[in-house]
Amino acid sequence: MDPLPVQKPTPRETLNDRSLPMMSERLRYRPVALADLEGFHGLVQDLYVRRYFMDGNLYSREWSRERILESEGLFERRGVGIWMVTERTANELVGFCGFLEILRIHREPQVVYAMFERFAGLGYATEMARTSIAHARRQPGFAEIIASVDEVNAASLRILEKLGFERVATHQGSFGNMFVLRLALKAGA
Repeated sequence: MDPLPVQKPTPRETLNDRSLPMMSERLRYRPVALADLEGFHGLVQDLYVRRYFMDGNLYSREWSRERILESEGLFERRGVGIWMVTERTANELVGFCGFLEILRIHREPQVVYAMFERFAGLGYATEMARTSIAHARRQPGFAEIIASVDEVNAASLRILEKLGFERVATHQGSFGNMFVLRLALKAGA
């Protein structure tokens, strides 16, 4: 009798309750999944998004697929990952936010956010970052939140500093100086 074929593990259809969909004042967040590959890949291919977030580089669909799988793993291990973000009223895709592991910059997951240019200047990046940080604070091990930003990305640097991040290191990035920032948990919080 032939043995049963070995099945490859498939990505989880549902994630743990630490990664459930969230809402903020104007936005809705849901964990990125393989079903979002087209939308996620469209974002990372967008000229405005990749200008700083992707250091101007174009990546393949396979790269996007790998980031989605890494996000699912990060949700499982740490309770954070990447959320796809839509407007609550129009249900239009705005961008993504959450946390990524970028080990060449820091050993801890970093808060990230990116959106289509048509949503810039509306305060969505601040709302996305604030919501991601609040979620991370409810998970173990996030007394400090890490972020990195290129010095030339003045808008993102202003957002992070407005949220209370402080510069802790400077590295050479693709566009010159890249700052690593830290948001510490305030005493009594």
